[in-house]
Amino acid sequence: MTAPDNRITLTLKGENAQSGISLDAFDGFITHFTNALRYHYRASKAEPTRKPGHPFSKEQFTTAFRLVEFRVGSAIAVLDPPLVEGVPDSLLDSDVPTLAWTNVDDLLATAADGTCLDDDVVSELMAATRSLGKDGSFAVDYRSRGVSRAHTFHLPGLERLRAPRSVDAPHPQTITGNLHAIDLEPGHVAVRTASGMDWRCSYPDAIEQHVLALVGLRVWARGIGRATSTRAGSLDVAEIHPVVEYEQTALFTGSPVPLAELMTQQAVQGPQGLRALSDPDWELDDQSEQFLEAIFAEID
Repeated sequence: MTAPDNRITLTLKGENAQSGISLDAFDGFITHFTNALRYHYRASKAEPTRKPGHPFSKEQFTTAFRLVEFRVGSAIAVLDPPLVEGVPDSLLDSDVPTLAWTNVDDLLATAADGTCLDDDVVSELMAATRSLGKDGSFAVDYRSRGVSRAHTFHLPGLERLRAPRSVDAPHPQTITGNLHAIDLEPGHVAVRTASGMDWRCSYPDAIEQHVLALVGLRVWARGIGRATSTRAGSLDVAEIHPVVEYEQTALFTGSPVPLAELMTQQAVQGPQGLRALSDPDWELDDQSEQFLEAIFAEID
């Protein structure tokens, strides 16, 4: 039984969605909307958004919704999660029951923040909007596990979410982040940086064992690469190494050290005064005055 607050409501507006919606227009909207969700999920995993063949089994769950209600106003469709008994046991894992919902949540949060979406995602959302006809728009009201989000997609707003087109050519890159494996992609790993950007990394066969031994660690990698979207990049790795972990020593310690002990270690007897900062060899000449003027000059 679905929890009452675990629900997504789509409100479709436009010339083709005034008192209900034609089946052709609804089919076009759903096709482009589900494509946008699938592409957004792939972009968040640093995968190519458009790739040949059928989606991986796990990706199918990014669009796992049930249409449980349809109301006439403009055109209002209500979606619920899939029934668990309808999911093959062999495909169940901890992500499956919530994958579609967390993906929609991330899409709405990204759009609400004004963060640029992947170009393919924007294109599909715009196509979904155009399928509703003149002055088309659609609102997504998301409620799940106490989280509530709402966002309205229309052409002007979607255009603002499109990232500026880049002519970024591959060039030398050095990146730092957490190294993780990519499902079903032998010969590739990904490095997620502190900004949340995922770099899809390929590497020579000769260093495969070295790379695999670093999975799960914080690393730095150097090679030739480029950003492929606002959330992903590709890198041909030339070298990759673990980042040296912080080591607590007598010099660098996270534990409080008494002031008296610090003074003893540094041979400090007491306050020295300004005289200790003076340079006995300093001579006030033209060059010195120019130096002081450059330091203290006011900046307009």
